[in-house]
Amino acid sequence: MKTILFTAILIIGLLGVGDLTITFKPFSISLPGWYKPVGILLFFLSMAVYTIGEYTKGYKQGFDDGIKECVEILKKKNS
Repeated sequence: MKTILFTAILIIGLLGVGDLTITFKPFSISLPGWYKPVGILLFFLSMAVYTIGEYTKGYKQGFDDGIKECVEILKKKNS
């Protein structure tokens, strides 16, 4: 339910940023500043990809460091 609510708020906010105009007589919908919400979406998507990449890189580095530490401990015990 939260996801649906947040998605609706996001869409309404982006339409507000893009200067959505609705006229009823004659009926028309226009979004003259369409490039603004597209730019905002692309920015958020790029930041999400960057953050996920850094997060994954940190996990991989920590895993590799842990393996090295375990191998060193096992070598010391076997010696």
